[in-house]
Amino acid sequence: MSPLFSMSFRNLTRNRRRTLLALGAVVVGLCALTLLRGFVNAVRQAQLAATLYGTTGMLQIHHKGYVKNVLSNPLDLAFEDSLQLRKTILSTAHVLALSPRLQFSGSLSATEPLSSNPQELANSEPKTTFLSANAVDPELDRKVMPQLYEWVIAGQVFTNASDSAFVVHRDIAGPLGIDDISQNLAQPKEQWPVLLAPDKEGALSGDALQISGLLGSAVPTDKRLALAPLKTIQRLLKMENQITEYVVRLDDVVHAEIVQTELTSRLGDKFEVSRWDELAPFIKDLLSNVDKIFGYITAVFLLVIMLGIVNSMFMNVMERVREIGTMMALGIRRGYILSLFVLEGAFLGALGALLGLSVGVLIVFVASRIGIRIPAPGSTIKFVLHPFVTQKFLFDSFVFTTCGAAFVSLWPAFRASRLRPVEALSAV
Repeated sequence: MSPLFSMSFRNLTRNRRRTLLALGAVVVGLCALTLLRGFVNAVRQAQLAATLYGTTGMLQIHHKGYVKNVLSNPLDLAFEDSLQLRKTILSTAHVLALSPRLQFSGSLSATEPLSSNPQELANSEPKTTFLSANAVDPELDRKVMPQLYEWVIAGQVFTNASDSAFVVHRDIAGPLGIDDISQNLAQPKEQWPVLLAPDKEGALSGDALQISGLLGSAVPTDKRLALAPLKTIQRLLKMENQITEYVVRLDDVVHAEIVQTELTSRLGDKFEVSRWDELAPFIKDLLSNVDKIFGYITAVFLLVIMLGIVNSMFMNVMERVREIGTMMALGIRRGYILSLFVLEGAFLGALGALLGLSVGVLIVFVASRIGIRIPAPGSTIKFVLHPFVTQKFLFDSFVFTTCGAAFVSLWPAFRASRLRPVEALSAV
């Protein structure tokens, strides 16, 4: 090791109390920063996963003009769910699975009271609630939107696409008087609620459907959401083999733009392919804003850390004025003295970064194994967060702290190197 390096490192042990205080500030700051980064990463990952696997999917394929006319009747832009169309989509690189869906709206009316409370039965009247539903094939839909089915908080999802069952959001079940899903499953068909929905021509069609499950949500979403069997709804609306969209799952969301371009080319002008961030731009903006806010917080943390280091280095210079004068009197160059103090700051930053990041990673690892349950605003069930940090974050933090400590040490180091030998030797 060069004498300059070894001398810089040994100088850190001369005033151990001050070194430990400065080192402690770096360790605590970087440990807290690592924990915060791990938590932010977990929130981002959970939010993105809920979007990709619970709400929008990675890609959606619609009839041309569907997304722009989303407020109109979605049935007007339905298309045929053909085997050839499925093969075209599934043969595209990076596509793993697809799920046909038929979006529709209607009302659900409880013709008979569904509550198990005798007093409520005596005073109750027929109840109606409006809903916006997706008719799905449960087997295919689970492959594309697995997290959506983890949000079923009571009962179960219908087992095939032609069942007479229904899964509604918990907030829909309330107005219908459903307080016990198991009791409801035992009700005879005469007491099942009736679904009324307009078909493509606007004529109302109705059928009795059993509510088999209640749906919660881990992200803010439309509380009128419901899931219905695809074949049952197609028959009800007189739209045999017709759907309004395909939801597509990829091997990795990073390929979404490439697959979008490829599918747009292969499917032609009749269809439009939309990415998740185009369907839910507010989620993309939310994740981007989270990163920006964390950037500001990181800057504040690092500023406090650097102030602690520069204060320690100034104190070192003040205490060693006579020593600096002696070194200059012996012929040691000013550049050598400047490098000596800069290296001391760099060593202090590197050692603090190594310890702080190590402790932070250890705590993040333990928290990830345990899992942190936290409710999201507007949600009805809790996220389970698994904090993590990336190697890039650790490397960048270590390098920035080390180089930053060296940089802020330049000023006190420059002050030390500009002392005059005679004045330095006479300092008290």
